[in-house]
Amino acid sequence: MQSSAGAYVKADIGQPGCGGNGLETISALGHALLCALHREPLTGYDLVRRMRRPIGYYWSAQQSQIYPELTRLTEAGLIEHEAEPGPGPRQRKTHRLTAAGRDELAAWLVSPPAPHAPRDEAVLKTYALAAADPSRMREMYLREAGSCEQRRADFERQRADLVARGADRPEHPEFGSYATLNLAVSSLVVRTDWCRWVADRLDERASRSGGAG
Repeated sequence: MQSSAGAYVKADIGQPGCGGNGLETISALGHALLCALHREPLTGYDLVRRMRRPIGYYWSAQQSQIYPELTRLTEAGLIEHEAEPGPGPRQRKTHRLTAAGRDELAAWLVSPPAPHAPRDEAVLKTYALAAADPSRMREMYLREAGSCEQRRADFERQRADLVARGADRPEHPEFGSYATLNLAVSSLVVRTDWCRWVADRLDERASRSGGAG
């Protein structure tokens, strides 16, 4: 819950997902920003870039949401910043976790992930594929498979860079990034195979229909 001014308000101290100074449950975006800051201090610009890549691969946020959330986290005592003159009229702020922010992040990381509603347009379309032209549906699945292969190649390049830095070792500070890329690559392999399997089955259907004619 948030106050009408948008800041976090008082709640029970010590509950998972609450600010270290007894603040109301932190938003999902708030936790994502704490995650982005866990390794090093970042300017607002660098935070936006990190939220886009790599965090944007599995957690998306609009840039317009990030800066107000940084203000709320600062008011909650979970992050702090140093300001210095920027290239324009505004100051450049470098944000870092406070001790309370690190405690909040550590408590949230070991709590069960919140359930999320699945939203997959390709799977939704598959449910009703009988209502469309099979040949055009087959083309859609092949395009999706090609897109998956392109993304997988990009992720594999990033994963190789991490391996070269030793990030495949669990004690490395970037092991979490390596683990997320490993999941992304594995998931895209499965999705590519599935798309091609559906396309092949639709091709078989077309062949049988042509033979019957």
